[in-house]
Amino acid sequence: MDIDFAFICDYAEVSTKINALGIGFDTILAPTVPVTHPHLSIVIQLKTSVAEAGEKNLEAHLIDEDGKEVIPPVKGKFNVPKPSAGVESVGRIAMEFHDVQFPKYGSYAFHITIDGHEKCRIPIRVSRPPSTA
Repeated sequence: MDIDFAFICDYAEVSTKINALGIGFDTILAPTVPVTHPHLSIVIQLKTSVAEAGEKNLEAHLIDEDGKEVIPPVKGKFNVPKPSAGVESVGRIAMEFHDVQFPKYGSYAFHITIDGHEKCRIPIRVSRPPSTA
C-alpha cells in the first residue's frame, strides 16, 4: 500500500474523484495562542494491490513538536475496492476536523496510520503573523 498524496485543505469530499478547496496550506497565522481553527480537511489517496484491497482501519493523530497528542485520535474504517481489472486499486479518503485548538506556536503534524502502520505525516505550523512596519 502506497500513499500517492496527502494534504490539508479548507474543505474536501470524495465521490468518484476528490473535490477540494484551499488545497495544501501548511501554516495557520495566529496573533495569539491558543488558537482554534474552525474547519480543515485532510485528503489522502493511496494505491493498493489486489491482495491489499478491502476494509482498512484508519487513525489520524495530531501531534505537536514535543510528541504530545493535541486532540483525541480520530478513528474510522474505509474500504479499498478490488479493481475490476488489473492489479492495482485506488482508495480516496477525506477527513473533516472542526474547531481544532492549537495550544502554542510551533510545528504539528497529522500522523496517519492504516491498520496500525504509520503511512504518512502531514505537517502544519502555527506562527505569528508577519509584523507590518
